[in-house]
Amino acid sequence: MAWGIQTWDANGIPNNYGIKPISVIGHIPLAAGQTAGSWSYAVPAGFKVGFVVSLDAGAVNVGRRIEANGNTITISSANSVGSGNYPASACELVVFLEKN
Repeated sequence: MAWGIQTWDANGIPNNYGIKPISVIGHIPLAAGQTAGSWSYAVPAGFKVGFVVSLDAGAVNVGRRIEANGNTITISSANSVGSGNYPASACELVVFLEKN
């Protein structure tokens, strides 16, 4: 038997999905040491891009910042621990659509 919980917003629309439904729209291979880049995607109205870091070769030091904003994924240099900062190791980003 499975158990779960459901919630609704003020308009009676379900807003708890457990595992969030997404649509994968691409992947970005990042080379070790890569600290620059920008990728844009065609995004339907009401959606935005998101990402997860996958197949990471592993590293200890922070070296890159990865940001998703609207229809664009941007990579820039970073040198401190913080939200959105990752090691600059070889990895892949899985890019997906999510509702705004």
